Amino acid sequence: MVSLCFYRFLPIIPYISTILAVQVQPVKRNIGSSATCMSEYSWMDDSQGNSPCLTVAYVEAPCYENNYVQPVLQSGYSYTLPNSSNANACYCSWSSYNLMMACTLCQGANDSSVWEWPAWADGCAANQSWTQEYFPSGYVLAGDASIPYWATTNPSTWTYATFNIPDANATYQKNSSSVTPGASSPSSSSSSSSSKSTDVGAIVGGTVGGAAALLFLVIATYILYRRHVYRNASVINQQGTTFIPQSGTHNRIPSDTSNFSASMSGSLALYGQPTVSSSQQYETSYSPQPQTAYPSLQGSYSPIPRTDMTVYTTHSSNGRPGDAIPMV
Repeated sequence: MVSLCFYRFLPIIPYISTILAVQVQPVKRNIGSSATCMSEYSWMDDSQGNSPCLTVAYVEAPCYENNYVQPVLQSGYSYTLPNSSNANACYCSWSSYNLMMACTLCQGANDSSVWEWPAWADGCAANQSWTQEYFPSGYVLAGDASIPYWATTNPSTWTYATFNIPDANATYQKNSSSVTPGASSPSSSSSSSSSKSTDVGAIVGGTVGGAAALLFLVIATYILYRRHVYRNASVINQQGTTFIPQSGTHNRIPSDTSNFSASMSGSLALYGQPTVSSSQQYETSYSPQPQTAYPSLQGSYSPIPRTDMTVYTTHSSNGRPGDAIPMV
C-alpha cells in the first residue's frame, strides 16, 4: 500500500522545483523612475531597454523590499551620497554608483554633479565589504532586469576614480552585453536581444528545495514501510501454533544382566522374566531386544520390536542339549 502511494507521487516530483523557484523569485512591487534620459545616451540602456535611471532603481530595490523609485534630478543638484541612514549593500555597490552617476549625466547635468568614487565609498564605512562587489551577494533583481556590463566596472579604475562618459562608452564598445546578478560569472546577452534573463540563483534554490522535499518523502516512506512490516511480523508471532505431545511409554531392559545374576542362586534369572526351575527338562528364555524411542513433533513412540530369530538352546538336567526353538 505504501509503495503504491509512493509510485503515484513520483510524477509530481519534477514540479516541486518549479513551484519553489517561483516562490523564491522576487516580486516586483513598486520599482520605477520618472527621470528621462536624452536619446544620445541610449547606449547606456540594459538589454531590456531600461534607462540607467530605471536600472539603478532595480539595483537599489532588493535592499528596500523591492520598493524604490529613482527621482528626477533637479538642476544644480546631485544625488545623495551614502550616509548612516541610507548606506546598505545595494547603495554602496559598484553598479549603484556607476548607474547613479550615469543617470545624473543622461538627464543633462554637468560633470560637477558627479561624485568621485572615494567620496561615495567613505559613506559606506560601516561595512567596507559593500564596496567590493558590483552587486551584493545573496540578492537578486526583481522581474527581468539586468545590469549593463559597463556598469559592473570597479569605479576605482575610472580616470581619477570618477565615473565619466568617455571611459564608460569605451567599455561599452568592447562589451555591449548585460549581466544578471546571481550567476557564477557575468553572463552575456546582446543589448538588442529581447530574450529574458534567467535567474540562476532562483533555479538553484528551487532545485535544492525540491531535492530536500524528495529526500523527506523517501525517509517518510521508508519509516511507514518498516512500521508496516513490524506490525505484520507481530501478528504472525501471536498466531503461532502450539503442539501438544502425546504420551508414550518406553520399555527398556538393560542388556547387561550380570548385576542381577550375581545376587541370585540356581537357575538363570532375567530382568523382567520369571525364574524357571532346574527340574524342567527344556527351558527356553526370551529376552526382548532394547527398544529405541524416536522423537516426533507429537510426542514419542516405541516402534514394534523386530522379530528376533536368535535361537536360544537350553540344556536338560542330564546335560544333553534340547531342541532349538526359534523365536517368532
